[in-house]
Amino acid sequence: MLLLALLATLLCHAEDGMVLIPAGEFTMGRTKLTKDDATTMRPRVLLDDRPEHKVRLNAYWMDKTEVTHAQYAEFAKATGRKTPYHWLGGQVPEGAAELPVYNVDWEDATAYCTWKGKRLPTEAEWERAARGGKDGLSYPWGDKADPLKALYNVQTGPVKVGSYPANDFGVHDLAGSVSEWCADWFEREYYKASPAENPKGPETGLYKVIRGGAWSDSPARITVFFRNWVRPNQKTPNLGFRCVKGAE
Repeated sequence: MLLLALLATLLCHAEDGMVLIPAGEFTMGRTKLTKDDATTMRPRVLLDDRPEHKVRLNAYWMDKTEVTHAQYAEFAKATGRKTPYHWLGGQVPEGAAELPVYNVDWEDATAYCTWKGKRLPTEAEWERAARGGKDGLSYPWGDKADPLKALYNVQTGPVKVGSYPANDFGVHDLAGSVSEWCADWFEREYYKASPAENPKGPETGLYKVIRGGAWSDSPARITVFFRNWVRPNQKTPNLGFRCVKGAE
């Protein structure tokens, strides 16, 4: 009865456009070897997403889709924040309203989430959501890349958010489309010392973590465990964001 009451309370406080990611434990990090692991001809790479390790998170809400141009336009109008540089005259380009917003840096993304009463996801929250409750897989849907389930390896740019199926948590576009800003600073060996509960990343750093890969990336870069990093002031056509909110 107590569990049912708690669930009812959470559902009553649900926000439009968000889904509940339940509290729980998952295995974070790379679970598949790379081709470089089998050879001594060159140094091994991608060691920053190892070792795999158990992480437990509190429950949280996550946006079903990435923040769109139209949503960001509301924020820019309300706050006077500078619009992305590809918006000629400060206006959303024709036909782009429902595309994920891009050419926004970490500060822009953080400011938007704060304006909405939310925040950027931690790297751990992002990966748990992307896995959809399925440990040990490479993609939100399984172990094989599938162009029917994500947008990647193209040169045409992103498409409307939610164009591809949601994962088992009900979240869309956590592989491909645009890469997504996370709250965490990047540190190459952080996984070796990451806390087992609600890790938030290093306290300082030079780069911020981005996750999920983008429309321009290869299948290897859109896996649920692939880590990438850029400077916080980076603005590119393949990098956007979504927000989360605690459900304590």
